[in-house]
Amino acid sequence: MRGVVACQLAIASLVACAVTACGGPDPSEASVTTSIPDKTAQLAPSDPLVLTAHRGVLTSVNVTANGAPVPGEIDRSGHKWQINEPLAFGTTYHVQAVAHDQEGRPSIPLNSTFTTATPTDIVNVDRTRPSDGDTVGIAMPVSIYFDKPVQDKAAVERRLQIETSVPTEGSFNWYSDDQVNWRPKEYWKAGTQVKVKANLYGIDTGGGVMGDKNFESNFTIGRDQRSVGDIDNHTFTVYQDGQEIRKMDASYGQSAYPTQYGIHVATERHDSVRMNSWSWGGPARGAPGSYDEVLPNAVRISNNGEYVHTNTASTGAQGNSNVTHGCVNLSSTDGRWFLEFTQIGDPVEIIGTEKPLTKADGDIWDWTVPWEEYVKGSALYHAP
Repeated sequence: MRGVVACQLAIASLVACAVTACGGPDPSEASVTTSIPDKTAQLAPSDPLVLTAHRGVLTSVNVTANGAPVPGEIDRSGHKWQINEPLAFGTTYHVQAVAHDQEGRPSIPLNSTFTTATPTDIVNVDRTRPSDGDTVGIAMPVSIYFDKPVQDKAAVERRLQIETSVPTEGSFNWYSDDQVNWRPKEYWKAGTQVKVKANLYGIDTGGGVMGDKNFESNFTIGRDQRSVGDIDNHTFTVYQDGQEIRKMDASYGQSAYPTQYGIHVATERHDSVRMNSWSWGGPARGAPGSYDEVLPNAVRISNNGEYVHTNTASTGAQGNSNVTHGCVNLSSTDGRWFLEFTQIGDPVEIIGTEKPLTKADGDIWDWTVPWEEYVKGSALYHAP
């Protein structure tokens, strides 16, 4: 009988032990994960290393780069740790971390290693237009120029940001392998503050060529002012904030050299410019109709030789006939006024001719194509 009782007590003890987890405390509910998987190799170091505690808080983090300590911070919640500096190129990182749950029990330690890639070459932003600190007109697109051709345009475009002080719909459009533009769907709103950011550090732009720095620039949209050149009526009218402020007599391109219709953009302002007919494909040097002269009060509106400028030789034609080689001719008084009034980036729309302004006519053709076509120039238009 005693043996039976003893047996029953032993079985009860085993059951109790199973119910109460005899043999030690329950395992921790906490765990730690890393944003970069263990044993990752040839990593493009574009994003920071982040450690995350789940169902607990981080209590110990130790990260080294080729054996040297790496600085980082745990956030106030205790749930995340993030590196304080960009990941370096060609470096082996070792990561160790532990979290504790609400009962104070330690997690299984995180222990991982990864290695970053060494770039085959470096590419960065060379410059932007507008430049940092500029104030420009409502038609000026953003142009980002790279110091080397970009192969993986989608990867780069994902790291470009146009931040505006007021909501502004817009799109990127790749002009070439080393230039991408961004324009708003409609003209900028006057007073808009614009920040251009290119976070290229560590991005593989194709073939192992990576950015090794980030770029940031800021500019402001100035007054809302625009001009309309009416070829048929021989007038040039300027508007500010939607109100007509000056209508001027003008002469435009003769039939053999018509001024091109469409939205031009003011890109340069000069007290005087040397102009000749052979620089833009007009009459050759010495041929009938050729010219080579210095003309005052010149505002460039395209890269095909078109300016708005003073020309006293055409004074008698201004307001009644078109006799120029494609430029917009004004009087001395009107030409000087327009030069001083114009902001770089102001739109100049020409109407009344059959020859359009096209992509071949300058480095700002953003407004010559419909919006539905422009957006297709983005590398992300068909990207998932």
